Amino acid sequence: MARNSSSLSRTFVWLLLALLILGLAGFGATNLGGRVNKIGKVGESDILATQYVRALQNEMRAASVQFGSPITFEQAQLFGIQQQALSRLVSEKTLDNETHRIGISVGDETVRDQVLKIGAFQGIDGSFDRDAYSFSLENAGLNEAEFEAELRNETARSLLQKAIVSGNIMPIIYLTKTLEYLSEKRTIEILKLTENDLKSAIAIPTDTDLRTFYDVNIEDFSLPESKAITYVILTPDMISGEIQVDINELLLIYEEQIENYMKPERRLVERLSFLDSAAAIEAKKLLTSNATDFETLVDERGLNLDDVDIGYVTQAELGLAGAEVFNLKIGEVSAPIESDLGPALFRVNGILPAEEITFEEASKELKIQLATEKAVRVIESEIVRIEDLLAAGATLEELSEETDMTIKNVVYYQGVEIDVSDYSSFRQAANTISKSDFPELINLSDGSILAMRLDEIIPERPKDFETARQDLEQAWKDDTLTKALALNADHKIEAVKAGESLESLGDSFQTYSDVRRDVNLPETPTAVISRAFELKLEDLDKVPGSSEIYVIYVKDIKSGDVETEIAESIKTQISQQLNQSLSNDIFQIYMNQVQKRASVLIDERSLNAVHNNFQ
Repeated sequence: MARNSSSLSRTFVWLLLALLILGLAGFGATNLGGRVNKIGKVGESDILATQYVRALQNEMRAASVQFGSPITFEQAQLFGIQQQALSRLVSEKTLDNETHRIGISVGDETVRDQVLKIGAFQGIDGSFDRDAYSFSLENAGLNEAEFEAELRNETARSLLQKAIVSGNIMPIIYLTKTLEYLSEKRTIEILKLTENDLKSAIAIPTDTDLRTFYDVNIEDFSLPESKAITYVILTPDMISGEIQVDINELLLIYEEQIENYMKPERRLVERLSFLDSAAAIEAKKLLTSNATDFETLVDERGLNLDDVDIGYVTQAELGLAGAEVFNLKIGEVSAPIESDLGPALFRVNGILPAEEITFEEASKELKIQLATEKAVRVIESEIVRIEDLLAAGATLEELSEETDMTIKNVVYYQGVEIDVSDYSSFRQAANTISKSDFPELINLSDGSILAMRLDEIIPERPKDFETARQDLEQAWKDDTLTKALALNADHKIEAVKAGESLESLGDSFQTYSDVRRDVNLPETPTAVISRAFELKLEDLDKVPGSSEIYVIYVKDIKSGDVETEIAESIKTQISQQLNQSLSNDIFQIYMNQVQKRASVLIDERSLNAVHNNFQ
């Protein structure tokens, strides 16, 4: 259901402020260089580049929260997040265009009231603070006019949306049928067939088998549209072998990193603390008499093993308890020992012996480390000269002759595994490069530098037989296994239909009683349950899995008792969901129509320019 207009506006304000303050300030004018102002329009409403950046950042931030870590722009592209952002922005502009067309407007007083209510714009006493208002907007890269215009547009959009979706209620008969549908129960019998159930194992395919399969399914063994790219690259590894390293420098690094080479013995330790010594002593007695175990003691304290695990520690890190703990064997529990957290029992679960790596043993690794660091600095000193050569019109071939850079050719597409594709900067540049682009120097994450040129766009084409062989062998086996299992299942189904009982087949059918549609059966795909609820009473069918097939039999069907089996709270929830679904459908139909009427125009070139500059 649509929220009321004040709620929509309030949410919008907070999203806008949070997004802009955290991420948008400094992007627009600086990074886009004033070259791209808008990326398209919907009717008479322009889609500004900064608005698209804002929408994209919002979607990326939401995705980062969902994944539990920040995502890169390249990852956003792989997930189609940029399309989501653009679609959302087009929808907003469609509504803007429609509000202007039909004359919905929001007065200054309404905007003023909304601004005054925003906490970020209030002083210590809770009243509106103009300085805070100006500072917040300036920090976000907005002026008052821009912010208030956005607020006005959002409020108008919410008014229009509310008018369209409010009061939409699904007919009661639909609710009743939905509840009956959800409450229906079935007793089903399921037989899982695997390769072990076949009379003979799947044979190893011959070349003839593979070639026939390849010819029939050639569209499944294709390479996507690709880019033939020439690039020059200079990495630290390419020149580190030529760099002289002084032994005194190595000794200095060794001493600075001595903790990496001289490691004392460490033990994997758990510590269970008690309030007093008497409790600790009693717990130790119980352990000694085998009346309990360490895990039970932990559980009785309302803890789990993660709560008492202190990881690998040195004797010194254990303080006063160190000497006694380091006399224990693996699996032993100490007597009560005083610790920083009071009297405690310690258990040792592992031992890492002391490590001592001499300078002579470490010198080879240190030499590589130092030479690589110096190589990075050498590359940094060459960047200006190489950029000057590119600016003067030097080709990549000439660059490889006049510098230490090596020239290479690759066929690139998203997902291909080549050495240089490990660099995210390369992938981002390769994804967006065009034939009109001049080579530019790209700094890579490990101190390497690279420049590239697009030579050719290669259309989608089949892999040659030998390249596809490994994939062919697995695909042929999967296909052959699926067909063999399906034939086996068909024989069993036909036998039952001919009058034989399930038991007479000699197979073990698993019975599941009173199953509802939303149930998840152990180790059973949801497709099996879905198909079971499509069949009639005493029907049989088969459902393929990944490397198995399921034979299903509907033994019993019970109509659900809506009145007794479904709680009122669930009925209310389902009713609200159905009403919301109806409102969403109506609103989407409306949006499709007004978008078609307004005409959506997207400038792909401007859009790509924004992507190229996105940080």
